[in-house]
Amino acid sequence: MAKFTRFLFLLVLASLLVLPGVASAQTTAEVDVVEDVLMPQLEAYYDNIPEKYGTINVEGFLELLAENPDVTILDVREDAEIEEVGIIEGSVHIPLRTLGENLDLLPDVDATIVVVCKAGFRATIGMTALQTLGYTDVKVLTGGFDAWVGEELPVVEAPAEVEPAEVPEAIDPMLVEYVSEYLANLPQGWGGVKATDLFEEMFETMPDLLLDVRSDDEWAEGYIEGAEHLWINNFYTNLSELPEDKDTSIVVYCASAYRGGIVATQLGLLGYTNVRNLAGGINAWKAAELPVVTE
Repeated sequence: MAKFTRFLFLLVLASLLVLPGVASAQTTAEVDVVEDVLMPQLEAYYDNIPEKYGTINVEGFLELLAENPDVTILDVREDAEIEEVGIIEGSVHIPLRTLGENLDLLPDVDATIVVVCKAGFRATIGMTALQTLGYTDVKVLTGGFDAWVGEELPVVEAPAEVEPAEVPEAIDPMLVEYVSEYLANLPQGWGGVKATDLFEEMFETMPDLLLDVRSDDEWAEGYIEGAEHLWINNFYTNLSELPEDKDTSIVVYCASAYRGGIVATQLGLLGYTNVRNLAGGINAWKAAELPVVTE
C-alpha cells in the first residue's frame, strides 16, 4: 500500500512538472495567427482609418517636422539607393524586406513615424505593415524621396545612427514573425504592375479579380473595364466576399496607388500569393491614354 501511495505521489508530481509545458505548447500550436492575431489588428485599423489613409505630402511633412522635431523618419530604400543619392537628415534606414527584423530600431508604438522610399510605393507597404503590427501613428510621404529633392530640400550622405532598444511589448511576437516573413519574401518589383504592362496582359488573360478600391464618387467618374468595386473603407466588412483560392490572381488599384498599396499588402498578409498593385493607379492608366468605362 505504501508503494502504491508513493507511486501516486510521483505521478501527481510529474504531472505538475510536465503538463504546464504541454498545455503551453498546445495553446501556442492552436493559435491561428491570421484568425486570432492578424484579424483583430485589421479590425482595429478599419475602426480607426487614419486621416487621408496616412498619406502626407512634402508641405505637410515640413509642417509636421516643425511642430514635432521628434518625428521618426524611416527610409525603407535599399543600401545602394542611399549611397547613390543620399537620405533626408535624421532618417533611420531599414530596407523594407528587413523591416520586421529591425523593430528594435524604432520608437514606441504610439510615436509618429513617417515612412519614405523613392516615390511612395514601398513606403506604403512599410506603413501598412507597421500599422498591422500595432503602430498607431504611421504616415507615408507621398512622392517619396523624389518629391523631397524635387523641392530642392537638403539631403545628407548617411542615415542616423540608432542604438537598438527593446521591441515594444505591445506587439505580439507571433505577429512580428508573421509580418517579418511576409516582408522578407516580397517579390522583385515589390508587387507593382505598370499600366501599359497590365493592359497588354489583359488582352490575353484577365486577372481573376481586378479590384477598384476608390470611393463611389471616384468609381462613377470612370473605371477600368472588368473591375469590381469595393471601397477601401468597406474592405474589412467584406472579407467573406474575397475568393477562397489564395492563389487567385488579383490586381488592386485606386487613384494613385496608395490605397491600392494598403489593400494589396493586407491581402498578402491574409495569405493571397498573387496580388499586385497598379503603379500610379488609374491616374497612370489615364495618363497612358488607356480606356476607361464611364457611366
